[in-house]
Amino acid sequence: MPSSTSFIGKMLLMAVFTALIGGCFGRSTKIMAPTALSYPTAEWVVTVGEPVIIPAPLIEGDAPDLWVVTPELPLGLTLDSKSGIISGTPGESCPSAFFTITASNYGGEVSVGLEIRVLPEAPCDLAYSLDSVQILAFSSFPTLTPTLGCGPSSDYSVDPALPEGVVLDPHSGVLSGMPIVSQDATLHQLTAANESGSASFSILIEIIPAGPCDLAYLEDDKVVAPFAPMDPISPTTGCGEADLWLIDPALPEGISIDPTTGIISGTPALETPRIVYSVIASNEHGSDETEIALRISPVFTYQLEQISGEYDQTTGEGGAEVRIILTEGGDNVTFPTQILMLSLALAHDVERLDLTSVVPGQDLTGFNDGNGPEFFAPFETPDGFTLGIVFSFSADAGGLTADLPREVAVVTYSTIPDAFSGNSAGDQSDLDWGNPSAGAPGIPSVGNTVVLDGVTGILPITDGARLDLVPSE
Repeated sequence: MPSSTSFIGKMLLMAVFTALIGGCFGRSTKIMAPTALSYPTAEWVVTVGEPVIIPAPLIEGDAPDLWVVTPELPLGLTLDSKSGIISGTPGESCPSAFFTITASNYGGEVSVGLEIRVLPEAPCDLAYSLDSVQILAFSSFPTLTPTLGCGPSSDYSVDPALPEGVVLDPHSGVLSGMPIVSQDATLHQLTAANESGSASFSILIEIIPAGPCDLAYLEDDKVVAPFAPMDPISPTTGCGEADLWLIDPALPEGISIDPTTGIISGTPALETPRIVYSVIASNEHGSDETEIALRISPVFTYQLEQISGEYDQTTGEGGAEVRIILTEGGDNVTFPTQILMLSLALAHDVERLDLTSVVPGQDLTGFNDGNGPEFFAPFETPDGFTLGIVFSFSADAGGLTADLPREVAVVTYSTIPDAFSGNSAGDQSDLDWGNPSAGAPGIPSVGNTVVLDGVTGILPITDGARLDLVPSE
C-alpha cells in the first residue's frame, strides 16, 4: 500500500500535467482572417510635390501579415507591406483612379477600395520677356510667349481686357496681334491657372494713336461737268483718324476740300484740263498721301456693247459685232447739248481678230433726209481703226443730242482661225480705246473727241469692253 506521501506527489504531478495540457493544448490554435477593412476617408486628392501619408485602414479580426495594392499606385506613392500605410510624394498628376488594398494573414484576406487623384503642382514663376510694351496702333504687337515654373497650365486669362486687336491665347498664354485702337498706359495682369492654383504676371501696355494710312479716293480719276453741283468725292483711310486734310495745287474755282473730312465737293465755275492733285491726310501722329485727278469738262461717254461673238471650234472661223454708244451726262449745264462732230479710235488684239467693217449706227440714219451723216470716215490702223463723223457741215442743220444712249457706229470683227481652232471652252479678247499707232507715217493722229460747235472739243469718258467669244453649236 503506497504511502500517503507518494500518493500526494502523484496527484500533484497529474494536476500539473492536466494544467499543462489544458493551458497549451486544451483551447483552439486557429488564426482568424482580418475582417471589416475600411478607410475613414475613401477618397483622397493629393498634389504633385506635396508629401502624403494615408493611414492604414481600420480592421477587425487578427492582424494582417501582408498588405498589397493593385493596380500600381501613382508615381511617388508606396504601400508599406507590413503596416498598410500609403506614403510618399506624388511625382506626376493623374486622374481619379481606384486602387484595391488587400490585407492578409494565414487565416485569409480581405480587400477594400481606395480612390486617389493626383493634382498637378500649382503654376509658379509666370513670366514674359517684356513687362512693358509701347507701340503705335495698327502696328504688330510683339509676340510674347510665357515661361512657367512648377505645375503646367492650359488656362490663361487677363484682366482688364486687352486693347482691341491684341489677343491672348487662352491655352498657350501667347500674346500677339495688331492693336486697332489707342490706349493709355494700362497694367494688365495675366494669370496661368490649373486645378491646384495660379500664378500671375503684369504687363504695362500703351497703344499710341497712329497716323492715317491707306488713304484713297474710290473715284480717283473723274470728269466733272462745269456749272452744276458735282457729286461729292469721299476718301477712305485706315489706321488713325485724320483731323486735317490738305490738297495741292488748289482746286478750281467753285470746288473745295473739307479740311476735316477730306470730301471734295462744290459747283465748278470753269473748265479745266485733267489735273492731278496731291491730297494729304494727317493728325499729330503722322500722315498719308494720295493722288486724285479731276477734269472739269462737259461729260460725254463712249461705251461699247457687244452684240455677238462666236466661232467654229473646229476651223476657228467666226466673228464678233459691237455697238459704239455715245451718252451725255445729265449734269452738263447745256444738257442736252448739240454735238456736231465725233472722232474716236479703238484698238484690238490683231493676233486674234481682224477688222471687217465699221458702219454708221442706227441713230445716225435720220440725218440729211435719211442719208446719214455727211461725213463718216473709218480708217484702219495697224492696231485697230479711227473714225471721224460730221453730222452736218452746216451748223444750222444741227447735230446729234445724246440725252439718251445713241448708237453711232457698229463694228464687225472676224476671228483669226489659228487663234481659235480647237478651242472648245470659249475665249475673250479686249477692245481698248485709243490709237497706239498715232504719229507713225501714214497714220492719222485721231483720238477720242466730242466736238460741240466745230471748235470746242471735249475728251469723253471711255468704257472699254471684253469680247466674249464662244464656240458655236
